[in-house]
Amino acid sequence: MQSADNQTLKVIYSIILIQGGILLYWIFTSDNFFDSIGFNTISNINIYAWGIAALVVLTYVWGAASISNVRQHMFHFNKLKCLALLGALVSGIFEEILFRKILMDYLHEEGISDFLQIIISGLAFGVAHLVWGGKALSAAINATFYTFFLGAGLALIYIMSDRNLALCVIAHTIVTGLIEPGLIKSAVLNKLGYLKERT
Repeated sequence: MQSADNQTLKVIYSIILIQGGILLYWIFTSDNFFDSIGFNTISNINIYAWGIAALVVLTYVWGAASISNVRQHMFHFNKLKCLALLGALVSGIFEEILFRKILMDYLHEEGISDFLQIIISGLAFGVAHLVWGGKALSAAINATFYTFFLGAGLALIYIMSDRNLALCVIAHTIVTGLIEPGLIKSAVLNKLGYLKERT
């Protein structure tokens, strides 16, 4: 296995261990963890929210597919992809609880408008992805810019589904499952430039 693949594996393992560890803590310390996510009431989500979720997923995956490593790994099932799928599930749940449920519900309780909740959630999500810039500032800017739009789209889905987190988790997991490990590998190889792939 190539060095880039090994580094990509390490990054995915780290995501699973850190976010998964926090998730396990939340599960064991919450009385109604699974009910709070909303899968038991997913049938109540309106068709418009499902349509926006499909649009967000398709648009973001289409954009990410412009990166060669994302295209290469999107449907290539190997050890790296299988681990990335587990990472996608962990991240999908963890990040949606953090950036949609916790953050947006707090903002809602503080009387912040839905529009500002969407912008703030998107910005927080984008800034959290500055970590992608471990090799270059251009990668950090690229990741922050694009994940702002993904975060804002997921925030819109959360509002449109009456704050049911289930659809956000599904959309986030599908996006991450499709674009990783290719996106991580591109960051490891320092191929993420300013808003496009570095050649």
